[in-house]
Amino acid sequence: MRYCVDVVTFRGHRNVRAEHQTTLEVTKDEFLTPRGDCIVGIASSKGALEIDECVKEVLREGGKLLAILVVENGLFDYVVAEGSNSMTFSNDQKIIIRRSTYVDGSTIGIRASKAAKDIRRDLIESLKQGLKGHLILIAIRGT
Repeated sequence: MRYCVDVVTFRGHRNVRAEHQTTLEVTKDEFLTPRGDCIVGIASSKGALEIDECVKEVLREGGKLLAILVVENGLFDYVVAEGSNSMTFSNDQKIIIRRSTYVDGSTIGIRASKAAKDIRRDLIESLKQGLKGHLILIAIRGT
C-alpha cells in the first residue's frame, strides 16, 4: 500500500453557496460572486499544480482520493473520489473534485461520492461567515 498526504488551506466567504450538483472547488481567487455555486473556499494556498508530487503520482496511477474538509470551528465532512492517468494537475489557480469523469487541469478527483451540494450545511454556514478551513488530501493506492 502507498499513501501520500497534502493540506490546502483556504477561507470561506459570504457568497459561498455550495449548491452545485456535480463539482466541488477551492480557488486562489480572493473574491467570490454568487454565481460560483461549486466553490466552498477562496484564497486557497494551492492550485492543482502545487499539490504534493506524491499525491499526484498516486492519483495518476488510479489511486483513491480521500478529501477531508475541516473548518476551524471543528466541523468536517469528506469526499471520496478516484484518480485517473488523464490528470495533468496543470491549473495553478483552483482544485476541483468532480462526480463525473471529466478531467481538465484543475481536476484532482473524479467519480466523487459528493459534490458541493452534499457537504454538511452547518459546515457551509461556517464558511459563509468567512472561517478558515483546510482541505486534507489523502491519496491511497493498493490494498
